[in-house]
Amino acid sequence: AAATPLFPCNPTLSFLCTPSILTMKLPHRKTNTSSSLLTSLYILSLTVSRWSHPSARQSFHVVAAATPNDASPTTTTLDEPSISMANRLLLQIENTTTRPKSWNDLVNVMKYTVDQQQQVHVGFEDEVHNYGEARRRALRWLSREDTSSLSNIPQHEYDEGLLQRYALATIYFATGGDVDDNSSSGITTNWNRCSQNKQTICESDEERYLSPYSHLNWDGINGKNGYVTWLDLSGRDLQSSNNDGTSSNKYLNFLPMELTLLSPSLELLWLHENTSLYGTIPQYIGEFKSLLSLSLYKTSLSGTIPESLYELPKLTSLRMYKSNFGGSISSSVSKLSELKWLWIHENRFEGVLPGESLGMLKSLEGVTLHGNQFDASASSEGLAGNIIPSSLCNLKENGNLKHLWTDCEKGSVVPADAEDGTSKSELVVKEGVKACSCCTKCFPTE
Repeated sequence: AAATPLFPCNPTLSFLCTPSILTMKLPHRKTNTSSSLLTSLYILSLTVSRWSHPSARQSFHVVAAATPNDASPTTTTLDEPSISMANRLLLQIENTTTRPKSWNDLVNVMKYTVDQQQQVHVGFEDEVHNYGEARRRALRWLSREDTSSLSNIPQHEYDEGLLQRYALATIYFATGGDVDDNSSSGITTNWNRCSQNKQTICESDEERYLSPYSHLNWDGINGKNGYVTWLDLSGRDLQSSNNDGTSSNKYLNFLPMELTLLSPSLELLWLHENTSLYGTIPQYIGEFKSLLSLSLYKTSLSGTIPESLYELPKLTSLRMYKSNFGGSISSSVSKLSELKWLWIHENRFEGVLPGESLGMLKSLEGVTLHGNQFDASASSEGLAGNIIPSSLCNLKENGNLKHLWTDCEKGSVVPADAEDGTSKSELVVKEGVKACSCCTKCFPTE
């Protein structure tokens, strides 16, 4: 007999009409060949009958019941409430008329989480592999444990914040908010502050992550008009999934794609001082058009600055120092017209600084460049060894720039000696050293 569907099929979300994964455990016992064959045929008949019904196609994921000597499966299957919650979230995304492009990619990733028969878009395989378990745990938490929140949060308020609540829960589980002993994520310790685990320090239980209160009250989160505007996860001992730093995971986005569900309203994103946080800055960072401050210093993040980051019109502070970032600084940096603080020292940046583009940033107040591998500038007042472009020096003389730090040596810029032994008015750089004629602080290179 055909089964009743878990949820109504939606033509615009056709994947909901394809097989969902259920788990049916079979007794673990010795069987002879005949009984094993009969069991297999019985399961096959169930599967065929489910698939044959047009409105309720379901497949069974069969797992033998474990004995004490068996290894438990590490991939969690979703139950009916979790699948219904996924359906509810996807409908909310679908009903958002003006949504960022990355939300469409997220829909594809979430579809695969619900139904692993779905095809994953090219380029998102690592996203699915590394953060899939965090998504399943977030869906289970919303559908099973978070129901008690309705005694503290009005229904309409809860519904309006559901996508954000899901995003925060996924980020929580993806970075070791609390450890699932049955997970293969590689995460071994909890957050050190305000996790759901009440052994961690927190000012109040209401501020704990995943507490049954408004997520805008959770520690490190601020909001306005029901939307998250600040997300401060600094210094919590965040851990990346499988954070051995040797696999392809180090090229993964630094947080799961659910972060983009906060993009319409997020103004501050602080992840600094989490040395076990690996990965790269995602391309979709350019969709955070309200972002004012991005803080990623003292992490193990790597990779280059994506071009999309230069599309953030309101960004005033970019702090990335003492990490593993590399590549060059693009001339597109000139688009960050509101930027005041550019702190990128002690990384692996290289190449020539885009002098003309940096000179257009009239709001700059502080720039730190030391501890990188920048080359001497070709347009620096004729000083061949001067690492700082003259246009950046001009901001110090004629703009707001108060702090300019780089690799240089004091006394490296000297007057040129004339043939008659007197000093000429023009300046030259001592041979073999890096120089800066306008820096407020030099960091000598060894």
